[in-house]
Amino acid sequence: MINLKAAVLLTSVCVLAACSPSTPPEMADLENSILTATGSTLGTVTLKDLGEGGTQVTVSISGLDGAGTHAMHFHEFGLCDAPDFTSAGGHKNPMDMAHGKLAADGPHAGDMMNIEVGDDGTGSLTVINELVSINGEHGLPALLDEDGTALIIHEKADDYITQPTGAAGSRIGCALIE
Repeated sequence: MINLKAAVLLTSVCVLAACSPSTPPEMADLENSILTATGSTLGTVTLKDLGEGGTQVTVSISGLDGAGTHAMHFHEFGLCDAPDFTSAGGHKNPMDMAHGKLAADGPHAGDMMNIEVGDDGTGSLTVINELVSINGEHGLPALLDEDGTALIIHEKADDYITQPTGAAGSRIGCALIE
């Protein structure tokens, strides 16, 4: 009788474990479309919470008319109003740091590496942004804060030092982080 009770208990635990999600909700990926000013899909941005390590950011671009190196930054507001996406505000910078990884007092939370786009208009990049968290955990600023956040793709490369934008040029793509 004891073995039967143990078997039933073990089976119940296994069934419950199999039915529970394998990834806790706070660690789930967020994926959003990157849009052009005309509303066409330029690509996707996927975010993965790494806990104390920040946020893994994966950007995939397709169909960009403009091969070369393009800056990408988190901006302070979750707004993507066409035609120029200036509604997204400046770079996300809650700790008032200088722009760029080469700046003495930088980088700020919105700074990330440039993405390379080939002649075929495609490119992808995965970076770790150690200065932000999806939900504001571990003492890091939240991407999902009361104002929201946007990921902006720029027309040019970030030089990682020019204040306040890295000389990255116009905004050509925008994704709401939600």
